[in-house]
Amino acid sequence: MKKTLIIISIVLLIILTACNSSSSKVVDDYDTSQLSADFGDDEAYEIGANADGMPVFKNHKRALQQAQIDYKKGFAATAKEYDLKPISQKNYKDYMTYAWQLETKDETVVQQGVMIAKFLDIYENSFE
Repeated sequence: MKKTLIIISIVLLIILTACNSSSSKVVDDYDTSQLSADFGDDEAYEIGANADGMPVFKNHKRALQQAQIDYKKGFAATAKEYDLKPISQKNYKDYMTYAWQLETKDETVVQQGVMIAKFLDIYENSFE
């Protein structure tokens, strides 16, 4: 009986893991004209659709690395203004919440904050 429960638990864990990871994988093309932002032609920002039809970056790690380069001032301002640690997979939701709310007269930084929030809106689809 105990052995059967262990086997059933392992099978359920495998099924749940497979279901969770499939939603982050690219399974189809995505019509990027539906997006509210254009991240440019950089290969790092290539977008596809996951199993739920949501946009995901084909390589979310590479996309985040490129975003940190392209929106460096916005990330720095967000971290400073809201006392955040450098962006990571663990705290990206904080940046998504605050980046678009930057209070500065530097319009470039404000625009980068908005782009960071839009970027992270897609980035989060890699984990849900």
